[in-house]
Amino acid sequence: MAEKLKCIIVEDEIMARKSLIKLCEKSDRLQLVGVYENAEEVLSSDATEDLDLILLDIEMPGKSGLELLESLSIIPQVIFTTGNKEYAYDAYEYDVTDFLKKPITQARFFKGIDKAVYRQNQLDAIATASARNEIYIKTEGRFVRVSYESILYFENVGDYVKVITQKGSHIIHGSMKSIAGRIQHPRFMKVHRSYIVNLDKILDIEDNTLVIAKTVIPISRAHKPILMKSINIL
Repeated sequence: MAEKLKCIIVEDEIMARKSLIKLCEKSDRLQLVGVYENAEEVLSSDATEDLDLILLDIEMPGKSGLELLESLSIIPQVIFTTGNKEYAYDAYEYDVTDFLKKPITQARFFKGIDKAVYRQNQLDAIATASARNEIYIKTEGRFVRVSYESILYFENVGDYVKVITQKGSHIIHGSMKSIAGRIQHPRFMKVHRSYIVNLDKILDIEDNTLVIAKTVIPISRAHKPILMKSINIL
């Protein structure tokens, strides 16, 4: 089975909130990671990080559901849950996955979740295809596209990882372990606890070092046998 969609509920009415919680618990396609009574609670938390779906009421005290979406830098999939049909146009404008009118039946709820799962599968397929050829690195508030072909190696430097390319370098905040888990390319290999290299960029290998461009990179004893099996030796 595919991974469950991580979702949150944003609903101010207690009975509607309890109903949505029960419906989520009955679905084997959802992982409910948070329940919020209003938009302000969501905005004051990290609720939308690594999130797939928001089950969102529109009419709430304080900020409305629409104002919440306006406040988010990245909007995951959204299913509106409302008693007011007048918001159908807003659902179209925000390209929401579905529009569920209260009271919500189990059958109608599951139909909406099926739509969300289908859309997520499409998004995952697109992301996987992209991940075979490139990565995007966040730097100075923007995302820079970097092709795998242009990357020479990754180097761990304290709490950061440097991405060394043919044209320069980029800095990523994170560990080498997390970076290694996200690189989806067969020609990249970890050769040392501090280095992941592009096998196609190696100029030569001698003893426990290799050379890429003009940089000498260490090879650990644990990784050298794997490296040698990955190259074509005459």
